[in-house]
Amino acid sequence: MKPLLKPLLVSCLAAALILGVALSASAAQITVNSVVAHPPNHPSTLIYVEMLKTIQARADKDFPGQLRINHRGSTEVIPQLEQANALRTGMIDMNLTAGPYLLSILPEMDITSLSELMPWDERKSGLVAYLDEVFRKKLNSTYLGRLGGGFPFYLHSTKPFANLADLKGQRLRVSPTNIPLMKMLDIEPVNIPGPETFTAVERGVVDGFVLPPSILPDLGLIPLAKYTLLPPFYSPTDPILMHAAKWDSLPDGIKKIFIEEIGKAEVVKMEKAATEQKETMDKVRAAGGKFVELPPAEAAKFIEMANKALLDTAMSKAPVESQKIFDLSRKPK
Repeated sequence: MKPLLKPLLVSCLAAALILGVALSASAAQITVNSVVAHPPNHPSTLIYVEMLKTIQARADKDFPGQLRINHRGSTEVIPQLEQANALRTGMIDMNLTAGPYLLSILPEMDITSLSELMPWDERKSGLVAYLDEVFRKKLNSTYLGRLGGGFPFYLHSTKPFANLADLKGQRLRVSPTNIPLMKMLDIEPVNIPGPETFTAVERGVVDGFVLPPSILPDLGLIPLAKYTLLPPFYSPTDPILMHAAKWDSLPDGIKKIFIEEIGKAEVVKMEKAATEQKETMDKVRAAGGKFVELPPAEAAKFIEMANKALLDTAMSKAPVESQKIFDLSRKPK
């Protein structure tokens, strides 16, 4: 080979190698398209979006070019009740949703609202692993954790009441999780999206609503919470899910980042729960809201009724899964 051709050949080989590496890195990039079921200013949404930013930053640092998280938005992209099917079919890759929006596919999700455990303790008990098994089978997705919990449901009405009997015949905005209990109380449940609640109350479509306290300020509902029932009940859960094939395609190092940051986000959510709940209840009082506290015996009966309504409904549709979720979500004796 002529002397002048050797450097040229070496340069060409080097360029080809660099190009090959670049193309390989580009091909290795995985895009995760995310959608949430809650409004942009919802407490869980805010924590979730910050979590995604942190995951992206860590991946960019440790695994440059391998991950791109594309958070597409909320219900303006896909309606709440259609997001589960979008995740199942792979139309979206990642989803922060709420247990009630999954009930048509996974009725056993209601049982998670009765969990006695913190999210991180649900990993230790084996509940997260079992839920992952169920979600892979029924929704073609993996269960990564939850941001819900710590925000129990409260019943609020614009009409005065002194006891449970006085609530008979009222029309209340509820999520699907609360429908069986409302029927047991002879309350007419109206299942409408949270953001539409204010207008529904103003127009007389409903007499009140059943929601976690943290949502009330952003929906403008504090002045409409004239009468609030005590005690609260259930604890809504906001699962973080990913399409199973997408999750399985991620490198182990990036999976580790997701798991670690979801765990941190769960702690942040639970730490904020008590503070936000107290602040909201203080605002309700300041706006003239009245609290109707049931006597101890009636309160105990009410909670027993609420738990039974949820258990019976879930068990009738998914007995095996519901029982195991219930068992794995109990505090150790």
